[in-house]
Amino acid sequence: MILVNLLQDQSSQNKYISNTLIKELNETLKKGKKAIIYINKKGEYSSLICENCKKIFKCKNCDSSLNIHGESMICHICGYSEKLKQKCDNCDSEKLLKVGVGTEQIEKALKNIFPKKYIFRFDTESVKNKTLKINSLETLSKAEIIIGTKMLTTGFDFDAIGLVTVILIEQELQIAKYNSEEKLYTNIKQLLGRGERKGEKTNFIIQSFIPENETIKMICEDNYKNFFIKSLKERKLFNYPPFCEYAILEYRNENKQKALDYSKNLKNKLDNLNTDKKIEIIFVENSFKKFNKFHYKIILKGQNLRYFLKNIKTEIFNNGNLSLIFE
Repeated sequence: MILVNLLQDQSSQNKYISNTLIKELNETLKKGKKAIIYINKKGEYSSLICENCKKIFKCKNCDSSLNIHGESMICHICGYSEKLKQKCDNCDSEKLLKVGVGTEQIEKALKNIFPKKYIFRFDTESVKNKTLKINSLETLSKAEIIIGTKMLTTGFDFDAIGLVTVILIEQELQIAKYNSEEKLYTNIKQLLGRGERKGEKTNFIIQSFIPENETIKMICEDNYKNFFIKSLKERKLFNYPPFCEYAILEYRNENKQKALDYSKNLKNKLDNLNTDKKIEIIFVENSFKKFNKFHYKIILKGQNLRYFLKNIKTEIFNNGNLSLIFE
């Protein structure tokens, strides 16, 4: 497995495509084998930012950044879209910066580098209905370079895979969840399994701007034992599963103040019901907007959390806008 430092190895075509990757692609294609390029982000760029006032263009229904697809900006949560801005509607500056990377950007770059090769992008944007999906599955068998999202990690059996590449491994470490590193490790193992399934020799490339990151190095070394020990130490320190039960109460309302007031009252009620103080109850101050509703979270951690919630369910689960997620 090759770990590429993108700070030191960038091609002239695209900073997310290393010279090492181009070399390995050339060698793979010369042997008549396929290459899988994995990037778990749709679109061309992940967001648009004003260089002058630093505004990030977001969905009007959600708090998520609008992803750039050609001349459109699209929300990957609710599907809202609008035309790509040419100037900032906050300060009128025309200095707008496209940032991040997605499947469409990598597809365009590789088509410029390998204009005669059959390159196919496989994500939910390119496969929007059942007919397209069937056609896409047929196309996969003919493609020489396959660019895709997490859809590629499970459920597909590829022949003659000579190269598997992760464009930017740290993308998935940016998710603020206690188990994000574990999920990343699992995704990478599943992805690498695509190439190893037929028992043929497959080369692997993982690219990163932070190759010195301890988790990334362990994944590249396939050092699951040390990864497991490190994860357990961190989870024990911060009281995360498997050292406790973990759940999230989430309340949503179209009115932000009502959402905040209800959530704070719920937190106080939970504190009063938590008489022996064995359950850790954390109110997350920052709200987020999704599908035109404001969401507030309360995190609960403890040894007997399910028992605690079962005993108080009639007192708190009386609102259709409240949901409970166990992890």
